[in-house]
Amino acid sequence: MTTRITATPVRTGTFHDGPDTLLLNPQTPRRRWHRERLRALLLPQTLLIGLAGAVAPEVIQVPPGWSGVIANLSVITAVGAGIVLAVGIGRLLRMPTDHRHPLARPCRLDRVRGEFFFRSRDFTDLGPDNHLLVRNLIAGVDELHRSPARAWLDPQLCAEVHQLVWQTLACLDRTRAARNVAAELTAESDTDTGALAAAAREAVAVIDHALDQVAHHLHGCLVLTRAWEAKARSTELTTRTGRALAELPGSHLLHQLAEAAEGLPQSVFAYITAARDVTGAGTFPWERPRSTWPHTGGVTSRRATWNRTGRAGDDGGSP
Repeated sequence: MTTRITATPVRTGTFHDGPDTLLLNPQTPRRRWHRERLRALLLPQTLLIGLAGAVAPEVIQVPPGWSGVIANLSVITAVGAGIVLAVGIGRLLRMPTDHRHPLARPCRLDRVRGEFFFRSRDFTDLGPDNHLLVRNLIAGVDELHRSPARAWLDPQLCAEVHQLVWQTLACLDRTRAARNVAAELTAESDTDTGALAAAAREAVAVIDHALDQVAHHLHGCLVLTRAWEAKARSTELTTRTGRALAELPGSHLLHQLAEAAEGLPQSVFAYITAARDVTGAGTFPWERPRSTWPHTGGVTSRRATWNRTGRAGDDGGSP
């Protein structure tokens, strides 16, 4: 049974040489991942400290009166074990993406290249073209797994692409010896090795061409999914726009609201003028001559007046 990865099998890992993308091995059994997580959680230090804290009060013989001291030491030991356990939990949560290990020593996951994952920098020694090929392949797997178009595809397609790309990287990884031999033969000045060097280079070129074809076909899949994403996005926007426009109020209702609001100023005008007459508060500014208006720093104020129908006017007369 192999690991069934429903999310993207591509991770962004942190290494001593910086962040890098990595592709998880689809052939790693699920139970093996569980064992590695358990090893990351149950550190040897945790078990030893916890055991020491548990047996210290029974093993150590102390004079009367020291029992409290031993009890405090036991508590401190238990707290230390809890801290170490918390560190183990942190390692579990960061696995398999955090590979900044003490003394730069590889952990169980990255000790053997390609056992648990391939990272893009595993192929930098094969030249910039192959490194770019690997980065594009890994990015293609990630994009296909994250694509909204995935819901419309064959449910097994993403797993098949993951498996195919992993096998492609494994084949590329196995060309190292042939590339080294071809480079050595090319450097030899002996004419007898010329044919061998040409044969080695031709064999590597055939493999590189096949790997390029894999990348080309994967790119075709991405072009199709991107086209469907754009089409689905356009359809969604069209549907949302139509729904939003359908929810807008009709012009008839807006006309009714405008007519209802039209009579409000006239009603307010009648009440405030009546209140002015009753209280003797004096005239309003718009009822006074323009010459008595306060100066506004050279800016001419627009005099808004209300006639008896409640409409605004620009004349200088009283409402």
